[in-house]
Amino acid sequence: MLLTRFFTLFFFALIISGCEKSTAKITELNNIELRTEWRKCAYIQTPSNTTKKTCNLYETECEKRKNDGNLACY
Repeated sequence: MLLTRFFTLFFFALIISGCEKSTAKITELNNIELRTEWRKCAYIQTPSNTTKKTCNLYETECEKRKNDGNLACY
């Protein structure tokens, strides 16, 4: 019984952790892809929590590139 609960919790934790968008994937986007995704976020009327987090990651990456002199999103 305890073993079944452990595996069930492990399974759900694995599923939940897979729902997040990886920051590594966002940093690998080229300028055009990043700008496109960043602009999509601007037009979302009622974003979900996951979408808000993802859009914040896009915004952060845009700011990093801006500070490096790359105006990918602006």
